[in-house]
Amino acid sequence: MDRFNIDIEKALLGNCIKSKENFVKLLDRGVTTEDFYNTRNQNVFNSLLECYSSKNTTDPLIVAKIAVKYKVLPSYITELVAETIDYSDLSAYINELLNLRIVRERLKLAQDIQAGKITTDEDIKKRFENIDFIKSKIGDTNTITTLDKVEIVDIYSMEKISTGFNKIDEKLLGFVMGSLNIITGYNGNGKSTFLNQMCIAESLSQCYKVFAYSPELTNSNLKSWLYPTLANEEHFIEKNFKGHKYKTLGNIGVKYIDKWIKDKLFIYTDDSLTTDEDQLLLDMNKMANQGVKVFIIDNLMKIDLKDSYKNEYMAQKIFVNKLKNFARKYGAIVHLVAHPRKPQQGNSKVTKFDVAGTGDITNLADYAIAIKKNSEKEKKKDSTLKDAYVEVLKDRMRGYEFGVDLNFCKYRRRFYTDNYELNKDYGYLDKEELVQVECQENIF
Repeated sequence: MDRFNIDIEKALLGNCIKSKENFVKLLDRGVTTEDFYNTRNQNVFNSLLECYSSKNTTDPLIVAKIAVKYKVLPSYITELVAETIDYSDLSAYINELLNLRIVRERLKLAQDIQAGKITTDEDIKKRFENIDFIKSKIGDTNTITTLDKVEIVDIYSMEKISTGFNKIDEKLLGFVMGSLNIITGYNGNGKSTFLNQMCIAESLSQCYKVFAYSPELTNSNLKSWLYPTLANEEHFIEKNFKGHKYKTLGNIGVKYIDKWIKDKLFIYTDDSLTTDEDQLLLDMNKMANQGVKVFIIDNLMKIDLKDSYKNEYMAQKIFVNKLKNFARKYGAIVHLVAHPRKPQQGNSKVTKFDVAGTGDITNLADYAIAIKKNSEKEKKKDSTLKDAYVEVLKDRMRGYEFGVDLNFCKYRRRFYTDNYELNKDYGYLDKEELVQVECQENIF
């Protein structure tokens, strides 16, 4: 179990330096120097205490001046201010700070008993009383209420993000904000491409910021796969490779999508990609506080889950539950890719009971959607089959379970049921008129 979290300590201190009101919130919650693990952070907190008590301010310049006598360099105060994201509600961070203090106090108690530093019941009792006092400072978790205080919701008026597929939205109405969506399908069946279109392109076109976590792809691969989905037909150019003609997205289209997508889609840099559960959740919290509303995790198996070596299924359940709570807390949508178990021979259809792990994953989800690509052999055998079949396995909001056949355009990397969906304009031109002037290129 973790004993400290330096990022949380720095986030709290940075917010307190930026805002006196935030520091008062810490004091009101009874936060003390000992609640910080890092010595330098303890000294910053002491500097804040002195600055506030003597000057009634937490002004960065004054704090930095006072911090010098606590052997804290001004550059560290500057770093805290510059790197900290502003949070309107620090409650969760304060609770985590205090919880980690409790972990350390329990560990220290056990070590002191083992070392013989504490020998009497009275001393042990005092230490437990101290731990209980710290517990009392953690925010009230009592959420009991009565139904007369609860508002009835109308799914038709709730904030939603449409899927972009009319035959799905007719029944689903779109993904309700605050929900968790599981996307599943066997390898090579188009999950990532489907995700790019339904979860990224659609969200961006509806003015929602997106965070995409896909550790299996380099950023270049993600861009190469996503941009054709976003692009309009006029921005594709024809090329020739040894007599074979093909279409690809031209440089002008890339340029305009680059300009449009800036500050809309967020990803890790290739060299900072994490698989750590805590780091991922911390970064998601930061982005949610910056206005990101759609979070894509592709996929569950790439994340190093806490205690998974003890019980992998339980670790998955706990993590998915955290994602569910995250979505509710921020009114966000989390799309999680979870691979199905290996198919039985002769059966390539995925049910909600086939999702890897336990049924708890789909039980926690608000939506579960599976995609299956139909092979050329299957299509020859059954002429009614389209390129792919998408099945809504779970819809918590309305209770629908249904399937939709989809066509697929390879060079545009788009699934569609009609020409409107195939040629949909996702809005990257921002009403600017542009004529494609790139020339055909022959490669020999």
